[in-house]
Amino acid sequence: MSGKRAHIIYYNYLKPDGSEVSIGGVQTYITNLVPILRQCGYVVSIYQRATREFYKKLDDCDVYGIEHQDLNGEPIKKALLAKVLSRIDYSNDLLIYACETCITQSVPCKTIAIQHGIFWDVPETSSFSKYRYFRKYVGKCFLAWKTVLRIKKVDYLVCVDNNFINWHRAITPSPQVRHIFIPNFTTIPASQPQKQHDGINIIFARRFFIHRGTRLFANVMERLLKEHQKINVTIAGTGPDADYMHKKLDSFQNVQFTTFDSQDSLHIHEDKDIAVVPTIGSEGTSLSLLEAMASGCAVVCTNVGGMTNIILDGFNGLMVYPEEEELYKALNSLIEDPSLRAKLQANAYNCVKDAFSLHRWKDAWKKVIDNVTETM
Repeated sequence: MSGKRAHIIYYNYLKPDGSEVSIGGVQTYITNLVPILRQCGYVVSIYQRATREFYKKLDDCDVYGIEHQDLNGEPIKKALLAKVLSRIDYSNDLLIYACETCITQSVPCKTIAIQHGIFWDVPETSSFSKYRYFRKYVGKCFLAWKTVLRIKKVDYLVCVDNNFINWHRAITPSPQVRHIFIPNFTTIPASQPQKQHDGINIIFARRFFIHRGTRLFANVMERLLKEHQKINVTIAGTGPDADYMHKKLDSFQNVQFTTFDSQDSLHIHEDKDIAVVPTIGSEGTSLSLLEAMASGCAVVCTNVGGMTNIILDGFNGLMVYPEEEELYKALNSLIEDPSLRAKLQANAYNCVKDAFSLHRWKDAWKKVIDNVTETM
């Protein structure tokens, strides 16, 4: 085997039959990371779960599908790592876990894992007894403890937000991994999109999961739509909580449900005035938030996860506690105050252009790969 290789482990970069790239944030992350690794001199291979064994040669990497029925538990992690270890040159190659949940054991080569944000912070929405409260608390502690144990097994941990880094520093006596903060990114239009239309256009462009704030958004918009005739609402996405949103908002003529491909996110935001990212848990430096800001939207988000690394409340967006009354007040202020909207739109665009561009993300990753290579 000639040259140096970068081996990337992830559960489902391609669909399980190997037909095409799956849709998701981690898949987008990998797609953008592969060319950087190649520029740094690595031949890239990706290893994933499959319904049947396959090998697929893409333009800039090879993909190996390992047949396994387990979706993301320990058996499939071990099977994927075993395939890597059968091909790896310990003194020359680099192992990358595209998500830190893929880590299973220590490996005697340089290893990087990517941490996409704290995922066990989703709150319970129903009331329960003290006993059940204790069980839920212990369950969250167990997930956190497993995360601490996993990341001890790699050399470098690339984190998309400081929320995780600060938590890990606080919870462990002496972190045994090098944290590297590289926030997520967005492509940037050449100039701030201009909003020239009647009325006020509001968008929610997310997968329809409760933890993404679907019900928080739907309940608040139902109230605002009854109070304001000049607003138009676009709800873009799919997911298991679609029925709830339709039930709440289908009766309003100025509400449109639609879908979009992830690469069209800037386009679907470009004529919108306000974007809402009302996550209640499990969020890194949100791609949805960054794309909305790049599109010149005034954004309203919740103070969850890595979004606190992006928004300065009142400067480049509005940040609220994830509850209905606070979200209602923030949106109502933007609807009624065009000067506030304009200020936040301009500052949001300039913020992502300077701090969260794809170019800056690539440069940060190149530095990490060069530093790792130098220590081999």
